[in-house]
Amino acid sequence: MTAIRTHHTTLNQLILQFLPFALPPYTASNELYALGICHVHPIYSVFESFFCTHIEPNTLPSRAKEITMALHLPELERAEALGNDIKLLLPPSHRVPSPIHHPRLEAFKLHIQSSLASRPHVLVAYTWIFYMALFSGGRYIRSKLRTGFAPSSTSTSQRRIDQLAGLSFWNFPGDADGEDLKIDFKARVATLSDVLTEEEKADIIVEGVHIMTSLTDVVNEAAETIPEQAISLTEVKVTDTITQVRSQVARIRQPWILPLRYIFPMWVKDHSSDAIGMAASSPPRNNTVTSRPMQIATE
Repeated sequence: MTAIRTHHTTLNQLILQFLPFALPPYTASNELYALGICHVHPIYSVFESFFCTHIEPNTLPSRAKEITMALHLPELERAEALGNDIKLLLPPSHRVPSPIHHPRLEAFKLHIQSSLASRPHVLVAYTWIFYMALFSGGRYIRSKLRTGFAPSSTSTSQRRIDQLAGLSFWNFPGDADGEDLKIDFKARVATLSDVLTEEEKADIIVEGVHIMTSLTDVVNEAAETIPEQAISLTEVKVTDTITQVRSQVARIRQPWILPLRYIFPMWVKDHSSDAIGMAASSPPRNNTVTSRPMQIATE
């Protein structure tokens, strides 16, 4: 744990490094933002498809199904909303990142499929990280996107304004804007503490490390490829932005490891230190360092 705590680094901070380049005054269009979420959509699609593939056909062992059912809250699912936003904002030729030009994203997708097939319980890591992040740093990102592309109006609901601006991904059904869903989901995960074995909890923690390092790869890959994609979108004025993004990528790229106590505080205990140490001692990727921990699980 000591080695992990010394790395006060976060994926959230990495995203915040690049977010301004997708907003005014760098660009008057939300298409750079749209190109960015194209790299997130496949990730949600892959792990969320696990629900429909295995719950209804009843293809899982009873215990794995119990875990999967506990994590399945359809109102939280984001792949459909992401897909709708992308269709609204981008022409068909720009909606799907090419596997050839985005090998890190493709590798992560294959890893998700393989991991869930062999160890269904690590779905806890994917649902917790990708859903809970939307209620912490995600709220801040949404506020910035609204300021840039979806300012409030007295004549139209904010939800409708967001939808027209391609920001449906950040909103949830119901009057509570997802806060009720967050409470429900956290309670469901808490019940799994008595269901999961110590080995399974260690698997989930290690998978959390892999998710964060893979996401950093994907974000860096997006930062490298999006400017070239944007050149073909005539409505985006990207000359200065291309230079800024490339400079940012080169300046802040360093290896890192996420402090897991901020992701799974309920499970990162002494009994799982061996698994954590193994993950922390893995060869670092060529990723990006940041300055303070992302407190996903404390929301």
